[in-house]
Amino acid sequence: MNRKDRSAKLHQESIIIDGLNISVWNKEVFEGLRRGGVTAINATTACWENFRNAIENIEEWNRKFETYGDIITPVRTVEDIKRAKTETKLGIILGFQNITPIEDDIGLLKVFWDLGVRIIQLTFQDRNLAGDGCWERTDAGLSEFGFKVVKEMNRQGILIDLSHAGDKTTMDAVGASSKPVAFTHSNPRSLKNSKRNKTDEQISALAEKGGVVGATLYPPVLAAGYKSNINHYLEVIDYLVKLVGVDHVALGTDFTEFQTRDFFVEALTGKSWDKPLVDLDYPVVYPKGIRSATDLPNVTKGLTKRGYSETEIKKIMGENWIRIYSEVWET
Repeated sequence: MNRKDRSAKLHQESIIIDGLNISVWNKEVFEGLRRGGVTAINATTACWENFRNAIENIEEWNRKFETYGDIITPVRTVEDIKRAKTETKLGIILGFQNITPIEDDIGLLKVFWDLGVRIIQLTFQDRNLAGDGCWERTDAGLSEFGFKVVKEMNRQGILIDLSHAGDKTTMDAVGASSKPVAFTHSNPRSLKNSKRNKTDEQISALAEKGGVVGATLYPPVLAAGYKSNINHYLEVIDYLVKLVGVDHVALGTDFTEFQTRDFFVEALTGKSWDKPLVDLDYPVVYPKGIRSATDLPNVTKGLTKRGYSETEIKKIMGENWIRIYSEVWET
């Protein structure tokens, strides 16, 4: 069997997990993810929504599970991911990119756990009640409320995501958490000097806690920006593996399929600024060689070419997410 065939077989056999995807949730996206061999995704279900709006979004997911039950399935446990693989369905993990849905009531974390939410990011760009986002002018770190949120998320078994957190907020949360935490979609700042990326110190601290970094494809946080290709993405993975080891590196594409220009303007401007915080080319074109989820087999192929073993590739493509989900959700 030649290398190309081995790579295709490996991709087909592996559990493939996308640590974060914020596309428009329609049948075409679901089918594209399945064609790309994806087993499960962390599907963004709220960014700035309040409690009521987040509940409405979850109800919309429940309707999708009924409408598209032949191709998607809800994920609440690691066993659900394994079942999705066996049934060749796409597993949907409900995730928030902000704590705004709990408003000022920590007790609502239990409500959202019961409704299937398994991943919550502490901040999304701006300052909130828990702490400061990465684009705030100053970074005071976690608030007292934020420390309580971290403790309760640990208790409930909700994975803490710090991708958009400010530098001090990130380190405060890594230190305060009794369980591993994640950067579901962040790259090393050493490769691209963006506040959205993480310093080597932050990545190392996360890894020491058993955490996982999802390398992201969003062009403005890659070294070559909108001129990036798949090799620039693979270089991110290489850098992370060399820095903290293969057990702490995964995928977090941040794919945004079918999102409108208005979506990007709002997401990149936040609630506090007058214009986008990073360069915005629209439509957003992802790196050559991995334009969409259907191209994810190219990552497996690229890692194979770079000399990664089958065991290492399986960890990066999904098993590292499986491990951290097990440690956070089920212990």
